[in-house]
Amino acid sequence: SSSGERGGCLLGRQTVVGEMAEGAGAGGGQVNIGAMPMEQLNMLREQLAEENKFLSQSYQQLTVASKRFQDSRESLKSIAPENVGTPIMVPITSSLYVKGTLAEADNVLVDVGTGYFVEKTIPLADEYLKRKCDYLQENCVRLEANIVEKRKNLEAVTTVMQMKYQAQQQRGAGGAKA
Repeated sequence: SSSGERGGCLLGRQTVVGEMAEGAGAGGGQVNIGAMPMEQLNMLREQLAEENKFLSQSYQQLTVASKRFQDSRESLKSIAPENVGTPIMVPITSSLYVKGTLAEADNVLVDVGTGYFVEKTIPLADEYLKRKCDYLQENCVRLEANIVEKRKNLEAVTTVMQMKYQAQQQRGAGGAKA
């Protein structure tokens, strides 16, 4: 399920909402984290921290991929009839280039994934790359919203754990005085 289908974290009622609640026995609904024992809270906090780390890494990867497509769109601008025959650096990988010569300015090979290339005209290649950039940007926005939700849930769990720990400390200090 997507993050847009669920609410966020309600600190006042110490409730965490989201996909992680499904594993906590609530059937995908809300979980009252204030009623959970410290062991469960700690496990939940670790799970949320791992999810947040994974989502953040995914966000970085999408951002890098989007930047590559944007760079490719910029490179298309330099392919023009007046540049035919000029020396160029041809990318073999993201860090390996070889010397070459621009042979034609009408068509380019577009990497469409898993080692497949399609010959396209410059306008069609630009349109394809723009669609890819837009798609990745939409996914980044959705992922960013999910990251924010997970961080709020993590903060809520951490806050409840701190409150429970302080309550335990006060009970221990109160019992020692009596």
